[in-house]
Amino acid sequence: MTQLVLASRWTHANARRGQALQALQKQDVAAVCELVTYHVRLKGVAGSDTSPRTLRSYHLAVRDFLGWCWSETQTVALNQLTSEQIEQYLLDLRTRPRHPRTRHARPTDEHLSADSARTYLYGVRAMTRALVWADVLDDDPTREVRAPRARTAAHERKGALPTSLLDELLALPHTHRRTPGHGARDVAILMLGARLGLRLDEMVHLDVADLDLRAARLRVRQGKGRKARTVDVPPGTLAALQTWLTARRAVISGQEDHGALLISFQPAARGRRLSSRGLYAVVSMYGQMLGLDETLRGVHALRRTAGTRLYRATRDLHVVADVLGHASIATSAVYAKLDTSTRKAALIAAEEVE
Repeated sequence: MTQLVLASRWTHANARRGQALQALQKQDVAAVCELVTYHVRLKGVAGSDTSPRTLRSYHLAVRDFLGWCWSETQTVALNQLTSEQIEQYLLDLRTRPRHPRTRHARPTDEHLSADSARTYLYGVRAMTRALVWADVLDDDPTREVRAPRARTAAHERKGALPTSLLDELLALPHTHRRTPGHGARDVAILMLGARLGLRLDEMVHLDVADLDLRAARLRVRQGKGRKARTVDVPPGTLAALQTWLTARRAVISGQEDHGALLISFQPAARGRRLSSRGLYAVVSMYGQMLGLDETLRGVHALRRTAGTRLYRATRDLHVVADVLGHASIATSAVYAKLDTSTRKAALIAAEEVE
């Protein structure tokens, strides 16, 4: 399959090295990010289908790393970059305070997690591979750098909402929102996350046309890696979506309908597609209202809840992988570990084994 990559300053091999060296000499961060984007789309695993979210993550890491390299206290020559320098950067990264993810979140004294530091390393690796491709570096210095790993297993660090808390969470929008439309939209968001296990980007890219009410099915077009899938919608979630569609028509009455399923209520963007930041803020707000721990109040906590409940209902990891859009059931196996009820029942039964 031929990948489509737009022509740019990085297209011609003869000029590529000179352009890259010039960008480094001028400390042109935007040009380096442009090189990374071009290389990832041309040579990356996903190629031209690399998601905008992945590219944003890479760019964030590249900007941060270059800020460290070209700081007031040092100037690191990127054409002579070593694995030890990247390890020093990761060490510095792990000692920084973690920034709140939303404007209303409280400041914290916690440091950046191993998972987040690993994400930054992946972005730096995308940059060093692009520099090798541009003939600026002879070898990729990140190959010898070990990615940070959390000491605690994922299922111990991140949990799923028990039924009682989930019921409380789903009841909050109707009692705390200013209008019924607000509440209906927010219930739909929480349902899409906690019942269907949709990721944040999958939710914000949904259109009204993706929902088939008669067949009770939802087409997810922007799955991870740009993979599409169709999800059956259970009755309770379908009813919540129908309620929201009715309220949505009233919200956009008299203005252009852009087709987005989840829309904003902000005056400047009213009726337009809800942004990723806006959706994350909505879910986090309800988690804070309920007094949930940070590990239980985000969008991915809703997804973990959906996966855990699916496994508890079916004991079938293939079903979990199919609904959540996992490429392998190995990824879904964590939901079996998150199902603490199974472990409790096994321990109780073990006491009575002859």
